[in-house]
Amino acid sequence: MDTKEKVNFISLLKETALWLGCHWDRILTVLLTLCMAAGALWYTHRAIGEREIHNRKRILEIAEQYLGCKEADGSHGEIIDYYNSYDPSPRGYKVGYTDNWCATFVSAVSLEAGLTDILPLECSCEQQINLFKELDRWREEECYLPRTGDCIYYVWDEWRRGDCTAWADHVGIVADTFGPVIKVIEGNKDDQVTYRYIFLNDICIRGYGLPDYAKSAK
Repeated sequence: MDTKEKVNFISLLKETALWLGCHWDRILTVLLTLCMAAGALWYTHRAIGEREIHNRKRILEIAEQYLGCKEADGSHGEIIDYYNSYDPSPRGYKVGYTDNWCATFVSAVSLEAGLTDILPLECSCEQQINLFKELDRWREEECYLPRTGDCIYYVWDEWRRGDCTAWADHVGIVADTFGPVIKVIEGNKDDQVTYRYIFLNDICIRGYGLPDYAKSAK
């Protein structure tokens, strides 16, 4: 390699390094997407029992019955009343109509579905995460491909690179995934029950609570 070739080679290395430095987030996104695609392929071919499928669909169907319930007309009170009807109340606390009610919504759906043994009741996102951990059903991997009926937790003020481990402040139920996008049904989103669409590797995703729908399929 002559001097001119060496100069060109070094210049190419510098340009490549500069490009990698400027676009590392895109590269990471591509790698995560490939990882998720592999997970999707595995999930597609994974044997799922009919009862597990039934339970996953049921939890979503119940959640969707509440679409449109909102604070503006007080219809969200139906959800809170249903949660408060459980006796004894989790941690002895009755949820008020002006409280944040995203976890209350998820819990009320679980209660109506009769699946509280696998989707624990709580009005606090972080406390509900702790209950999933006790069940050994908490997942934080960025490459995880969520399934219908999984619980997804967020930290909205998390803007740092790396693991999102701050106190969770919102939760919803996964309705479906479309490529790199998750469709989620949530209570207390814009003060109502509605859908959210979010990318799989969004930095604000805290993790997932995974109800064991197969275990509960009796």
